[in-house]
Amino acid sequence: MRPYATNCLVSVPLLLASALLLAAADDVSLLQPTEHTVKMGQLEVEWNGDLRLNSTRSHGVNADTAEWGRSAEIADIEIRDGHVIKGDVIMTLDTTDIDEAIEDARTALAELNTRQDIAKRTRKIEAEGMATSLEQDIKSEDRARRDLALFNEFRSTMQREQQAMSFERSGYYVEDQSEELQQLEAMYGDTTLADRTKDIVLQRAQRSLDMAQRSYAHTTTNNDLWTKYTFPDREMDIQDSFRWKVQKLDHTKIRQQLTRMRWELEGAREVRDHADAEEKLSDLLADRELFTIKAPMSGILTKINLDAGDDVGMRQDIAQIHDPGSAELQGTIDAAMLTVLDAGADVTVEFNAFPGMSLPGTIDSIGLIGTPTGSSTSFPIAIALRGEDPRLRLGLACSAKTTRTLKNVIAIPLEAIHHDGDRTYVMVREGENSVERDVTTGHENKDAVEVVSGLSVNDVILISSDESKQ
Repeated sequence: MRPYATNCLVSVPLLLASALLLAAADDVSLLQPTEHTVKMGQLEVEWNGDLRLNSTRSHGVNADTAEWGRSAEIADIEIRDGHVIKGDVIMTLDTTDIDEAIEDARTALAELNTRQDIAKRTRKIEAEGMATSLEQDIKSEDRARRDLALFNEFRSTMQREQQAMSFERSGYYVEDQSEELQQLEAMYGDTTLADRTKDIVLQRAQRSLDMAQRSYAHTTTNNDLWTKYTFPDREMDIQDSFRWKVQKLDHTKIRQQLTRMRWELEGAREVRDHADAEEKLSDLLADRELFTIKAPMSGILTKINLDAGDDVGMRQDIAQIHDPGSAELQGTIDAAMLTVLDAGADVTVEFNAFPGMSLPGTIDSIGLIGTPTGSSTSFPIAIALRGEDPRLRLGLACSAKTTRTLKNVIAIPLEAIHHDGDRTYVMVREGENSVERDVTTGHENKDAVEVVSGLSVNDVILISSDESKQ
């Protein structure tokens, strides 16, 4: 019995050791990495984003006046916030100042009408005077033309001949007086008349001859002056008179033409001034109606934080009215999601305030201009709801999610990815060895990740268990 007992005692430890060795071998086999052959395939990517329900159609509440630009005092506030219907009176403003401005505009328009009426009557008188002046200048020019023609054709020759005849007559008179003196001297030379009588007759004849000679001398001088100065001046005066009359007529016509042009400009300005004055009055009257501020559209009015007696500026937004019927979900997406999401894609919308509530939606638009956010860029996204719920309110926070299957991508199990600081790599089988290879990853889900670069089809990678990675 002892040897048997001894053998039993010896075999028990050996059996235990063998059992432990076998268990250890099984654990080692469990920790060994598995191999995965890289292939082109599909990757289902899920997007889940936070958004807020906002209205795309809003309108400011203000007195959007056209002419009145000053501030006005609030007289009364009828509605401060809540649902409003288009045309509801929200607020009234004090009209004292604008009423004075309207009265001033009416007075200015009346004064302008009076001034323009005076201007029209004055132009009418000026037109009649211009017609008379033109008629006078036409007649004056016509007569000057006629006088020049008559002078050139008749009077010039006649005046020359008359001057010559006058000069000749003076000469003939001297000759006649000289002959008469000679005849008297011959007659009285042999007579027996008393010396006194003879002397008287001869003295008279001598005096007449002297007078004739002196007159002839003056006539000669006058004839020379007339020929040299008087006649040329007269001829020039007639020509100048005609030229000046023609010029005056031309100037009258041009001046009257310019006057009519000035009248046209004045008339156009008066029309504009009258239209501006009427428009100003009309705008002020229309602006006064806007002092009763009404809801420009139906919707939800945000709260008015003003009181009666406060001043508000024209076109100053007092509040906003939002149309709940045009509400859409608005938020942002990361640049990486641009390859996943497209306009028109269906999404499921869940509202944080109402657990279990979900509505279908459609991506309406994705913005083309992004905003830097850290090391990435975010782009605006808008989602239109395709369902309704009475609990919905503008400003509600919600989340939208959708999935998309990316085709023809290299997707590997998530466990194959290793990280070392900013470095991302996988273990690749090369012959009997395994080496690290850096990769660039893209989209991922809970099981797999897209490899953008670093791996090729048919590469063999090692997938480690969680224990081995630790």
